[in-house]
Amino acid sequence: MPHHLLIVDDEEGVLDMLNNLFRRQGYEVSLASSGQQALGILQNTQMDLILADNMMPDMSGVELLKEAQTLCPEAIRILLTAYGSLPVAMAAINEANVYHFVTKPWNNRDLLLTIRRALEHHDLIVQQRIFVDTLELMAEDHTREISDLRQTLREMSEKIQTLVS
Repeated sequence: MPHHLLIVDDEEGVLDMLNNLFRRQGYEVSLASSGQQALGILQNTQMDLILADNMMPDMSGVELLKEAQTLCPEAIRILLTAYGSLPVAMAAINEANVYHFVTKPWNNRDLLLTIRRALEHHDLIVQQRIFVDTLELMAEDHTREISDLRQTLREMSEKIQTLVS
């Protein structure tokens, strides 16, 4: 199943370029031209990766990615920006747990490499969650089995006590 990407930018030309670039690579792509539209999409669809422009009229990319973290916690978040600054970078990392920054204009090859690595990171996170969930279920099963065995041993001990008495 192909990875699902959400691209958010208020510039239609940027959305078209990124949509074409990622679809040619076999990714499933959803597009949003505003932060509010993106949040609406995220309420109904789980994404593997969100690439958001920072400078948008209704909300910044950092604000969007921060809210997206709640709606889609396993999605990798990448900030696209033409105006990088240390305060923006720190807010993105500290508040939205951004995986990477991409500057405009971008190099398609570098961007595709960043996206591929980010999705590999995403897949590892998902695999780890599945592994932890499986271990927790196994631990619950074993705990239940041990509890049942203890109960059986108590009952056997009681029977032995009555036979000995």
